[in-house]
Amino acid sequence: MLDKQTQNYYRNIFLKNLKKISSTKKQEDAWIRGNYEGFNTFVEIFEGFISPCEDVVKWPILSNRQRQDLQKYYDLLINYNDSKMEGTRVVMKSDREICEDPAWKEIRSFGRSLYEEFRLISL
Repeated sequence: MLDKQTQNYYRNIFLKNLKKISSTKKQEDAWIRGNYEGFNTFVEIFEGFISPCEDVVKWPILSNRQRQDLQKYYDLLINYNDSKMEGTRVVMKSDREICEDPAWKEIRSFGRSLYEEFRLISL
């Protein structure tokens, strides 16, 4: 088990990245309108969230439902198809394409509800 200081460090990084990966406004500003100031690309946000999530999901303070919901979100992100076919080549979708993807909108919405719940958890 991690000490309280380390848990708080992971909690803060986890929440910061969960907020980013679930923010419609920030994603539209950056990924559609091109204002990346203070924000990151899809890949950077994805990678910034996945790593702390792998630790947080194991915390005993989480209820079974919270753990299951977080694992479901993690799985949705891991399995999200961020590539497309161009002719015979597989290429990465642009940030704009991801932001406008109905599947991504559902993932983002689920993430937002998780953020609202997880930000209230105190260690």
